[in-house]
Amino acid sequence: MLSKELQPIVQKAMAEGYQLTPDAFALLNQRPVEEAVLLMEGAIRRANGQSNIFIIDAGFLTEEPDVRKPVRPALATKTANRLEVLSSEDTQSIGSSDGYIDYFNSRFKQLEAIIKQRLDLKDAIPIAQALKLPLKTKFKAVGIVTKKSARNNRLFLDLEDMDTATQVMVSGEENVKKGLEILMDQVICFEGTRFRENMMVANELYWPDIPMHNINRSDDPVSVVFIGDVHIGSTHFRADLFEKFIRWLNQDLGPQPSKNLASTVKYVVIAGDLVEGIGIYPNQLEELTITTQKAQYEEAAKLIEQFPDHIETIIIPGNHDAVRRSLPQPVISESYAPSLYANPKVLMAPNPVYVDLNTVRILIAHGTALSDILGSTPGHDFHNPVNAVELLLKCRHIAPSYGGTTPIAPEKVDRLVMKHVPDVVVMGHIHIYESKKYKGVTLISSGSFQDQTPYQKRMKLDPTPGVLSVFNLKTHDQFPLDLERLN
Repeated sequence: MLSKELQPIVQKAMAEGYQLTPDAFALLNQRPVEEAVLLMEGAIRRANGQSNIFIIDAGFLTEEPDVRKPVRPALATKTANRLEVLSSEDTQSIGSSDGYIDYFNSRFKQLEAIIKQRLDLKDAIPIAQALKLPLKTKFKAVGIVTKKSARNNRLFLDLEDMDTATQVMVSGEENVKKGLEILMDQVICFEGTRFRENMMVANELYWPDIPMHNINRSDDPVSVVFIGDVHIGSTHFRADLFEKFIRWLNQDLGPQPSKNLASTVKYVVIAGDLVEGIGIYPNQLEELTITTQKAQYEEAAKLIEQFPDHIETIIIPGNHDAVRRSLPQPVISESYAPSLYANPKVLMAPNPVYVDLNTVRILIAHGTALSDILGSTPGHDFHNPVNAVELLLKCRHIAPSYGGTTPIAPEKVDRLVMKHVPDVVVMGHIHIYESKKYKGVTLISSGSFQDQTPYQKRMKLDPTPGVLSVFNLKTHDQFPLDLERLN
């Protein structure tokens, strides 16, 4: 006869339509009460996920579930993967210092063309032509910023195009405030007048920016999860939170509404820094649990292998991964991560990259240049990284400033220009989750799976480990999921 402590859980099983065999009753009586209750709870959960289970016997009670398989058929399994990577333009590295001119000419031409797509800026003229106009003549011109300085509540910009250069004085309080956000080497358009021989006055400033955007939507209500900065191999890696993430994807964690959300996940995007890397900063060995990059990627592959079979995972590199630090970064080499390449459900992609997921266009970048903006640009700070993501979108460039802390590979073609208007932009690197909408585009700064590091503590930067962004590709609703609070 069952003890009083076990009767409620057995009655629950019977109320849900399941019958227990005599050997199941015998097994429950033999086990400690707490263990017996856990066995019954697990059996009911597994039985609910299978349509052909009506009888619970001793074997089913003690059966170990496959952690890689969802306990309930996922909604996303009904939809085929529709993933397309937009390949970037082929280019070649610059072989001499003279080649830097080619790089910046490429940037200027691309962004000038984007600016002139606007009906109100189609009449922009070259700076050389503007310099020949009579004084006080109004005009619009496009230039790349080579110097910025503020004096006596005035802002001065040195601009040049492919032929000549000029200085521009920005007038008006609002324009000066707006102009302080301008980044070095950024391409802008200004509307103004010729003030004197080699100086213009700007009455209005224009970024390349994006127009109001009609977003693409998936026909099916499937989702993508955006994460970044996992840092496997670091002593600060939150393995417990990543285990929770795996369980959540497999619908084995959280209340039913959260499990229902997990069942819609079709894709996982990892926006760089999958592993901690080696030799990234001084004395890093003291903060490593795995001391070779290949072993770090092997551990990452084991964890990702536990994702449900219907999920496709897209991985780009970051500044901690086993690729060159200069942008744009190529894919992580197979020689470092053979097990990831062996997984048919993993796609290794470069940084940055455009992907179409069920027709929704997503720009994925690690976001190294966010540090340059947040650390030195008025109106920006590390607590609100998504505002810097917005600024880069306005600039239509992944990393506008050359020669800062973000290394950029000099190439014949500037592949960091945002040629396409995305539906979603996701960047990592800052370790703080945040999201907003801008002209119809969803901007996401992804959280991390790493606790606060000594460097972040010195910077007074509080990361948000375990906060995921779950994005519905049909509705464009974006849900933050905090694994710390999920039970």
